[in-house]
Amino acid sequence: MRVNLTNLALHDRIHIGVYGNYSIDSRMGFQRGSEITVGIDAGSLTLYYEGMVLKAGPSVTLVRHQSVGQEENGLRLQRGFNLYTGDLALDIYGGQLRAILTIPVEEYLMGVVPYEMADDFPLEALKAQAIAARTYTLAHLKPLEDFDLVDNTNDQVYRGLEPSKKNAVKAVMETKGVCCVYQGTLAQCYYTASNGGYTESAFNAWGRESIPYLFVQKDPYDLENPLSEIRQAELPKTLDGHGINLNQQLFQILLLGVQKQFDTMGFNTEPENIRILKITSVTPHTPKYSENEGVMRMLGFELQVAGRKPIEPDADAEVSLEIQNNPPVNKTEFPDEVQWSDFLTLQQPVRVDCSIFPDVERMLNLSINRTPNEIVRVIETDHSFQVAFTRYGHGVGLSQRGAEWMAKQYGKDHRQILQFYYPGTELKMYDTSALLPPAMNTDFLATPGPIPTPTPRPTLMPQSDIPADNQQIVIVTGVAPNSSLNLRAIPSLSSEVLMRLFYGQELLVIEKLQDGWLHVKTDVVQGYVKEEFVSRKPR
Repeated sequence: MRVNLTNLALHDRIHIGVYGNYSIDSRMGFQRGSEITVGIDAGSLTLYYEGMVLKAGPSVTLVRHQSVGQEENGLRLQRGFNLYTGDLALDIYGGQLRAILTIPVEEYLMGVVPYEMADDFPLEALKAQAIAARTYTLAHLKPLEDFDLVDNTNDQVYRGLEPSKKNAVKAVMETKGVCCVYQGTLAQCYYTASNGGYTESAFNAWGRESIPYLFVQKDPYDLENPLSEIRQAELPKTLDGHGINLNQQLFQILLLGVQKQFDTMGFNTEPENIRILKITSVTPHTPKYSENEGVMRMLGFELQVAGRKPIEPDADAEVSLEIQNNPPVNKTEFPDEVQWSDFLTLQQPVRVDCSIFPDVERMLNLSINRTPNEIVRVIETDHSFQVAFTRYGHGVGLSQRGAEWMAKQYGKDHRQILQFYYPGTELKMYDTSALLPPAMNTDFLATPGPIPTPTPRPTLMPQSDIPADNQQIVIVTGVAPNSSLNLRAIPSLSSEVLMRLFYGQELLVIEKLQDGWLHVKTDVVQGYVKEEFVSRKPR
């Protein structure tokens, strides 16, 4: 299969360390230890190697050959650590360098599974992940296009082989060739980080097609996993009447709802004449889709309220007026202004509905995903209601947190995990073997250089703070492994750069700001980064 290496963030140049046996278009061979640079020069590619220059034209391909024994046989790109084991095709696309790796499926999966599911997950969960990823790969081959998949979350995260990810590699090897099929055809094995306690249907998520085995169903395993993504806000039951101890935006929405109902009940609708005393219940309702479960649109509040009604004038209250030099007359005189009663507490609760997306989500800072698809739950305590948002990702197919809990807590194997998330599918063996070109004749090889040492990973700063309920840990992942992310002094791309953050750096998010900025810190420094360059740390 062919994967477009977008994560390298290439512009006009790439550095290639050869850790195996490679040739270039049958014109030049390289042994282990070669260092190559390929760049764009006057609209075509030029290859530089030990003082030699090769005008490669519009494209060039490094072809991998068989190696001897158990030696590494791949490339390290941009002085990174991970090994890319395959043929590397370079061309110019949109004025920039493009790298497409042609790699055997099983080797590709060894660079996918540990970046889609943590290597310390139970082996059976990793096997389920490997089968789902293999099925997704084979179902998305595109022979008529330039490449099959990209190396990011638009398809599957691929970062090359890292030998320390031994459990993930073992899971791939022990399930070699195994795929999910439905009625004889490769299944659509989508997967997600956490579904929040309900799997989502493919149709609800993307609106393209209804897939029989990808529907809305309860997932108790994901819900039970304490490491599933969750964001919570606490709403006190007892209020002071003026909403001082409640989120003010939420209080204003509740107040507006009470005003509308007071207007039909004869109560004074001025805010100073309304008291919201208690929240007696909070209930998600109104399904977003046709199912009665899953994503809800509205959050219903039942409120104990008090208000003031006008005092009816006393008909017996007459004033006798004597006008000088005229006979007395009787006249009933009413006050010019309406008189209002003391605050009266209504016996029945007042119901006010709030839109979950975007109102409640935005007001209580509960957003997890870019799309409004979180599952909302309300947990009642003695003194409050906990409004919880769950689900990280689209929610379709296998939940990685659910699979982890099934294997860890319930002892389920990969077959049982896959059957739960893709009901009605079966497992089938596919031939995913691949043959490499034969080893090159040593007379054909260019003179090898010294055996290179893999570039060591940069030293990352410690981050030991435990996040509060409204905080989270993120990891710098939106840059190439050899690149870095600028930590800014203020949330602006034109501000001072405090330091460079390397790939894999953990950060504590202190605050999420507007325009995609995050206020972050480590044990050493704090500053601002753009949210698009980080991802949440798996717990």
